[in-house]
Amino acid sequence: MEKNIFSSHWLSRNDEYGLPSHMLFGFNTIEKAGEVAEKISKNKDVIVVTDKALHDIGLVDGLLSSLEKQEFKVDVYAPEAIEPTIDQIHKLIEEASKKDYGIVIGIGGGSSLDRAKIAACFAGTDEKVEDYLAPSTKPLTTSKPKLLIPTTSGTGSEVSNTAVVIAPEERVGTAKTWITGEHVLAEYALIDPSLMMKLPPRVTANTGFDALSHCAEGVISKQANPFSDALALQGIKLMAENIRRAYHDGEDPEARWNMAMSAALGGIVISFPWVAGPATLGHAASEGISPKYNIPHGAACGVLLPYVYWFNFPSDYAQKKLAMIAEAMGVDTCHMSVEKAAEASIDMTFDLMEDVDMPTDLKSYGMKREDIPIVAKYILERSEKMYSMSMYNPKKATLENLEEFFEVAYEGRETLKRRLSKRHWR
Repeated sequence: MEKNIFSSHWLSRNDEYGLPSHMLFGFNTIEKAGEVAEKISKNKDVIVVTDKALHDIGLVDGLLSSLEKQEFKVDVYAPEAIEPTIDQIHKLIEEASKKDYGIVIGIGGGSSLDRAKIAACFAGTDEKVEDYLAPSTKPLTTSKPKLLIPTTSGTGSEVSNTAVVIAPEERVGTAKTWITGEHVLAEYALIDPSLMMKLPPRVTANTGFDALSHCAEGVISKQANPFSDALALQGIKLMAENIRRAYHDGEDPEARWNMAMSAALGGIVISFPWVAGPATLGHAASEGISPKYNIPHGAACGVLLPYVYWFNFPSDYAQKKLAMIAEAMGVDTCHMSVEKAAEASIDMTFDLMEDVDMPTDLKSYGMKREDIPIVAKYILERSEKMYSMSMYNPKKATLENLEEFFEVAYEGRETLKRRLSKRHWR
């Protein structure tokens, strides 16, 4: 049955290839930010979108100095570092509309970069953000030039074509929606690993697993192909080899460089429409637990990742892809069956989480067992409405198997191992 489905899929698909932002990547490239801005700005007025904490500790100073050398007139917008809500977005657009800014520069984590993208797309226009939020497919038609500078190695927002917005949701509190399209892409991404050298260990781990999840979910997506796999598997390799070092020694330059590259590769992969975000179970399910239990996005994606592998294990396609992930993570798969190599990807991901002191089950994050039916129902409905997940996730989700998925993720690694050894799933 699966072979027939995929035969039809291959006969009907057409992939459009394109790469996002122009990138300047390397240590101390922040010193060239003014020169880069000069290339793409329409005038000398610039608004810098960041967050209060980064501004207060001086991490933005190098950018401001570089802009001043090029005689830019700079305004800084620096709210508290929380994910962008609808109300915050409206305030930002109002601020960014006060002048005819020639460029919008975002510097910070994914939330700051997403805010900068939205400011650039809507400042000075009469358009309403709400009209463009997913699941709307209304295309954006314009944007001011954007320069994006990440200070974490996770979201890949600096090179992605999506900007996240947080909206109210009755069942889980708040939920993620987004704006996407080619006009959301930055004209330039400047990636300077030196800005990440002081990143706290916990943030290093959480954001690193966001990048790892982007890449890994991109690999297991039914819409993946050799082009996206090449980028995603290299991103997995770089993260698996370097996150431990960056976590335990935050000023290891090689580890920081490689993690920054991994995040950028993940951002590129999730921008391909035929990989879709990725629209597999990991990111879809993280939306049900992240706001409800106040789990950072990357941590939510990370704790679910090995359980996503297990959920999809019955698929021959997924097993082949998981075997590729295991090899990228350093497993010698030469003398393993595909099935054993696929199992190794689960063990390696658990080991990686434990080595950077991340919980490996949902009860450690405060989830309650009695919440599982509510969360599973919400995810089942939302994953199709927002993601069309059945087009991308190897195994079809049902209310029954999603409840089992959350039950196993609630209990933890040993429960998963027992279920896998008995080949038990619904």
